[in-house]
Amino acid sequence: MTFMLTAARRTAALTLCAAAALAVPFGASPAGAAAADEPGVLLFITVTPSNGGGAYSMRLTCDPDGGTHPRPRTACAELHEVDGVIKDLNVDPGACPRNYAPVDVQVRGHWYGRTTSYDRKFENDCVMERTLGALVK
Repeated sequence: MTFMLTAARRTAALTLCAAAALAVPFGASPAGAAAADEPGVLLFITVTPSNGGGAYSMRLTCDPDGGTHPRPRTACAELHEVDGVIKDLNVDPGACPRNYAPVDVQVRGHWYGRTTSYDRKFENDCVMERTLGALVK
């Protein structure tokens, strides 16, 4: 009986070790190597109209340009012009209708190692698009 209990414990221990080994993803790389594979820029952009309809989110990467953003090359080029300082964007200054339909924009992420955070409520989507350009289009 003692032998069976010991064998059961040994089997349970081996099973736990095997499960732990399988829990580590195959091809996992050291932390330093993973950081080298990350893009230079990673931004999460959320646009939310105050009326609740038509909200959307996207992910933008630069170096390499991509993510779920529809126009990553243009958005990255516009951001490079202001060294990633989103509040300095003013892509297409000009007139917009004076209708009040507020839109909230939130951007979180990093720009070449620097943490980036941006929150602003625009009077309407025209003002938002003229200010932020391809970042939100």
